[in-house]
Amino acid sequence: MKKICLTLLLAACTAACLTPLPEIATLGQVSLPVANQETPWNSADYTGKPVLMVFMGSWCPWCKRTMPAVTEVAEAYGDKVEIIAVFMDRDAAPVQKAIKEHDFTVKSLYNGGELAETLEVQGLPHAVLFDKKHRAIKHWEGFDPDRATHFREALQKVTK
Repeated sequence: MKKICLTLLLAACTAACLTPLPEIATLGQVSLPVANQETPWNSADYTGKPVLMVFMGSWCPWCKRTMPAVTEVAEAYGDKVEIIAVFMDRDAAPVQKAIKEHDFTVKSLYNGGELAETLEVQGLPHAVLFDKKHRAIKHWEGFDPDRATHFREALQKVTK
C-alpha cells in the first residue's frame, strides 16, 4: 500500500512539474502616436528601462482624477522609468483638449485600444508596470485616491 501511495505521489509531483507556467504578459513591440508631437512612441526605444503605462480615456472622469498621481510619479521617477498615458481615443484632438484642461504634462499616446485589448485591460483607468525586460509585473485598475503612493512604492522596487 505504501508503494502505491508513493508511486501516486511521485506521479502527481511529476505532472505538476511538467505543467507549463502561466504566460507573463510582455510589452512587445509597440508603436503608438503621441498626442502633441509627430514622432510616434516606440517601446523598442526603452529597452532596459521600466515602463509604467496608464490607460485612460479623455471622456473618463476617473481617469482625469488619476492624472495628478501620474504627473506626480512622472516628476519623481521620469528619469528612471518611462511613464506614459495611453488614451483609448482614436484621434489626438480630444486627448490634446483633456491634457490641456488638466495641465497634464505626461507623454500622452492615443489610439491605444488594440494594446489595451492585448493586455486585457478591463476598465479605466488601468495602469500596468513593466520591468526592465518589459514583463508586466503589476496592475492597478480603477480610481484610488492613494494611487500616487501605490505607484511610488512599486517604482521604488523596480528602480533599485
